[in-house]
Amino acid sequence: MAGTVRKYRFGCSGWSYEEWIGPFYRSESESKLEAYSRVFDTVEINSTFYRPPETGMVYGWARNSPEGFIFAAKVPQTVTHDKLLDVEKGAATELANYCELMRPLRDAEKLGPLLLQLPPRLRFEAKHIDAFLSVLPDRFQFALEPRNKSWMVPEAFDLLRKHNVAYTVVDEPLLPGDVHITADFSYFRWHGHGDQPWYDYRYSLGELKEWVPKVEDAAAKSETVYGFFNNHFHGYAPENCMQILEMLGGIGPEQQKAMKRIEEFRHGFALERRGSGKGVTLEDFSETPIADPELDPILSRFLDKARLDRAKRIASTEVSIRDEGTSIEAKVKDYRITLDLTGKRIEHDCDDWTKRIAGKEFCKHVGKFFIMLPRARALSILEEMRKTLDEWTFAVREG
Repeated sequence: MAGTVRKYRFGCSGWSYEEWIGPFYRSESESKLEAYSRVFDTVEINSTFYRPPETGMVYGWARNSPEGFIFAAKVPQTVTHDKLLDVEKGAATELANYCELMRPLRDAEKLGPLLLQLPPRLRFEAKHIDAFLSVLPDRFQFALEPRNKSWMVPEAFDLLRKHNVAYTVVDEPLLPGDVHITADFSYFRWHGHGDQPWYDYRYSLGELKEWVPKVEDAAAKSETVYGFFNNHFHGYAPENCMQILEMLGGIGPEQQKAMKRIEEFRHGFALERRGSGKGVTLEDFSETPIADPELDPILSRFLDKARLDRAKRIASTEVSIRDEGTSIEAKVKDYRITLDLTGKRIEHDCDDWTKRIAGKEFCKHVGKFFIMLPRARALSILEEMRKTLDEWTFAVREG
């Protein structure tokens, strides 16, 4: 690795979040990776889980980040969720292809661990897992995050040690936050304990303090400790990350400036909202949620209350719709939505939508799209979609 080797490399799961504009980023137009890398020396790339990156994008990450900056990255879901680490189904080939895509980062000495985040249904079966781990590509580091309690056995940890794969220590509702060192580096992830989703959560200082001895113990047994906060809503992730780093030994000048900015931002919000009894979030600047007795019940079949509220807070001026009868094109903020009524297909391009399409659920942008349609039109489409949901395709919009 170029530059100084750091014992703690802590950052966030992703860096391109519009909700960070204000508390963390100064403006929408600035380069978010450049601004982020002034404060943190590592990041975990989430987008690679949903689809492999273009080669040019990988070169861009390498080119537009400072020397010594390290990218961790999720392995695509085709390996972990579709092929379930099954070598006979081509999981190893998929992984090898992905590693080849990430080679420019490795060659630039900016690639850290690749994260294998497993689905909750994937149980630990020693023979099956050993076959996959035995063919991991050389010269790459791997961390593995199981989400099934069958993995919480000595045999599983021993198998990870055999292949120098780091067990991912997690803070989440599914598994205990126990520390198991299975590689020459450690890997922590903080997801949060929110309701729908977990990661809409702000850690208290007391909660973070409880993690300090665990991290310090891992540091005593590892060359490097990686840690990533996945609770990205409202800028909670960078705030909590800097708070725990301060507990672990201090933060640098750029981090101190970032912390001051976050504190001033939240303090200013609190003053504006004092006496309201309402939690302070970025979206308090936008429209106030109003109950709609007709539309809310059917929309609630497709998105949870938190996302529905966030959809309502998106300013109506940020939505444009072109309805051509059998197809509808829309723009919500900077995101596009295409609805093909004849083909029963809906396409969209935000990260949250990409995460939710497997369950045929809406993100806030798609929720706002239906809110902005004429009432009768929205109710008709949503009711038809509800009745024939199995026939509908939810897809990522390309281009």
